[in-house]
Amino acid sequence: MSDNISVILEAIQEGKCVLVLGPEVCHFEGKNFDESIKSAYEYYYDKVIDNSERRRFSKIAFSDFSFIKEELMSLKSQQKEEMHIYRFAKWYFDQRKEWEKHFRQIAQLPIPLIISLLPDDNLQNAFEEVFADKPDGFRVSRYSRTNKDVPVINQIPSKEHPLIYKLLGDLERYDATFTFDDWFGYFKNIFGKQPLPEKIEFVLQNNPVFVFLGVRFEKWYIQLLIRLLISESNGNLIGGERFSMVHSAEDDVDILVWDRFQLQFEGEKPADFLQEVYNACKEHQLLRIPKRDKETLDAKVFISYNHNDQAIALRVQKDLEALGLSVIIDTDNPIGYDIPVFINQSIAKCDFILQLISQHFLTSGWVAQESLKAFHVAELTGKRVLPCQIDDALNDTMFRERAMSIFDAKLKELKESFNERLEKEESIKDLQDERDRILSLKKNYDDIMAEFKEKNRGDLTPENYVNGFEQLIKSIKHYINH
Repeated sequence: MSDNISVILEAIQEGKCVLVLGPEVCHFEGKNFDESIKSAYEYYYDKVIDNSERRRFSKIAFSDFSFIKEELMSLKSQQKEEMHIYRFAKWYFDQRKEWEKHFRQIAQLPIPLIISLLPDDNLQNAFEEVFADKPDGFRVSRYSRTNKDVPVINQIPSKEHPLIYKLLGDLERYDATFTFDDWFGYFKNIFGKQPLPEKIEFVLQNNPVFVFLGVRFEKWYIQLLIRLLISESNGNLIGGERFSMVHSAEDDVDILVWDRFQLQFEGEKPADFLQEVYNACKEHQLLRIPKRDKETLDAKVFISYNHNDQAIALRVQKDLEALGLSVIIDTDNPIGYDIPVFINQSIAKCDFILQLISQHFLTSGWVAQESLKAFHVAELTGKRVLPCQIDDALNDTMFRERAMSIFDAKLKELKESFNERLEKEESIKDLQDERDRILSLKKNYDDIMAEFKEKNRGDLTPENYVNGFEQLIKSIKHYINH
């Protein structure tokens, strides 16, 4: 065991370790965090959002900004543009399955305070798994630009009752620090009228060992945040050991920062260093061990179906949940919630996309949109699409002709409605969106049908449901274990 690991292990045992968590714990498809976001946005705009959103927002040209070296999103403070970016960012963070293993390890470490530079819920979800038998065993709070609805920190963080503090706000509440203008407002507040909560200040002033994991020190705002975290009120640096693990862009910048903040540098990759700390805690029996009453299948399944087939969808949901699987289905979708947002978030959050294929499914614009996105996301992220037929539409050689007739009839009906509304000078936006979905489905129909027919399909037709469901579970277990 290295000297640095020994120091960290001792600090963890004493309850005097603080973890500052950044996004560079691991790489994403061979890219660092900034490069990954940049390429993901191109994919998101071209493949994920629908035509109505493209009409409202122009593609953001990140090449126009100093993207990699400076801030996350260098945008003007325009509400429309920011909402577009928030939706993209939520989609992006939901896609990041690469973090799951590392966050689960962090949740098992008995560290009192985790200061997260990530604005999503992935770390919190990992803690919820580990604390499943003690849901009140940990706390989550955050910085808020609006200073509204912030969870009160009513006790000092400890090994027994750790705290996750989202230092940059919360995506889910549209209250995160993202844009260039956000950063200036943030520092005006955080160094002034909205300082860190008193209970966190107590921990920081108690001479802890700081572990910076996946933090990009060459960014100007990260250096200011470090000054905030490891400085006394008089501006002097708090004494004590500090460690940092980072994917860095420029070595000369690293050296400057190490000297400035008196940091010790670990040359290992963040994920490898985390594994060492985890192993050391495991060896000394310090880990929090998740309690499992019974063996369950640990995965999320999104059920994609047409509402005419809701009865079979609810049966599948019940049977999946009986085996411990988490199911996402639109019956849980709140009234008034945007359907495209629900589709994007559901596909992003799940491990498996279960498609219940029927004649209704194959002629639905919304469901076809889900199918296209599912195919694209599966190629990008390695998610598994599980097509299961619930009637014989895919086996019917004449079904394509009937489907085209259905599309043409819907388009004709929409055209008549267009004309009626235009005569009355009424809005036709909803009709345009529906027409776009049907036209997209008609255009891509052969490709969608080919995707289904080329894949091995499950059979959940009424006469074969029991055997078909057994085969479905066998497939899910196979993919979970491989």
